[in-house]
Amino acid sequence: MLETVINRRGQLDELIKPKLKNWDPERLAQLDTILLEMGVCEFLYFETIPIKVTINEYIDLAKEYSTQQSGQFVNGILDNLRKELESNNQIHKVAFTRS
Repeated sequence: MLETVINRRGQLDELIKPKLKNWDPERLAQLDTILLEMGVCEFLYFETIPIKVTINEYIDLAKEYSTQQSGQFVNGILDNLRKELESNNQIHKVAFTRS
């Protein structure tokens, strides 16, 4: 995950920055930016991780380790990005089946 986020940071940031219309990227909590990059990375490059799991994990991490408003902020941005990526057919997930 770390390697993928680092290698794809420019692409991830290009997707995230337009969603921050009313937010100055330099004023965001650095951890929130990292969590958003990791969440989008999971959407795009980790086919076996369900979207709901990704969003819930990053909301919980933001609530636990970032600012008081970070959970709602991360939720809103990731959900907005999910909708856009799905409508552009950019998210490709593999169905998990139990044996």
